[in-house]
Amino acid sequence: MRIITMLTGLLFLAGGVFLVANEGVTFLSVAFIVGVMFVVAGVVECLSYSGYRGDNEERAWILNDGITTFVLGVLILLNKISAEAVVPVVMGLWVLITGIRNFVRAWEHVDDRTDNFWDHLLIGLLNLFFGLYVFFDGEIFNLASITMIGLCIIVQGVNIIHVGATIHIRKPAFIKTAEEQLYEATVKYEEAHAAAKEAIKAAKEAQAELKMVEQTPNEILDPTIAPKPELAEAAAELASAPAQAVSDQEEK
Repeated sequence: MRIITMLTGLLFLAGGVFLVANEGVTFLSVAFIVGVMFVVAGVVECLSYSGYRGDNEERAWILNDGITTFVLGVLILLNKISAEAVVPVVMGLWVLITGIRNFVRAWEHVDDRTDNFWDHLLIGLLNLFFGLYVFFDGEIFNLASITMIGLCIIVQGVNIIHVGATIHIRKPAFIKTAEEQLYEATVKYEEAHAAAKEAIKAAKEAQAELKMVEQTPNEILDPTIAPKPELAEAAAELASAPAQAVSDQEEK
């Protein structure tokens, strides 16, 4: 799926460049080809998300992006999205959502500053820029609708290539070398060791919290048991009232 996904991204790049270079064509004349491209890309993304190296949340984003791309392709094929003024807006919103997803993922890894962080950040900013530009094109360069559609397809092709580049290459066990098997076993051991350390840390914190709760008086833990401040003051006044009366009587 790695190679197929990257080829799909290259197909998007080629299609987007073609549309940008032929701004005189109408969208209806290329709608069928664009719709097929979107359907294929959506199916490929949905199939490739399981091999994505990100966490479960990020893989869910990939699946959602694939479903969105597939639905857009079906709508284009069914001629539900065909107006020259509407298509760029839909494409821009599609790219904008992808950019937000990449930017959020980059922000979540801002402390690590790994290659994954920079990839998501740069691609996210690229998608955000072109996604927002579509909505303000009329006040800037006023490009042709087919040109803006081509630009959206190009930046989305970059995103698909990035997804493909991060898919695991899974070899059958019988063709793996001893070094590859040793490396995979080492990675699994390190991941399990890190998970065990986190579990031990969480258990110690929970044990310390349990001990603290057991040693804390019930009056502090349960506010309904402890006397309220206003009632305590009233009780103190009542207790001091007889003593004050006796003191006044002695003075007389």
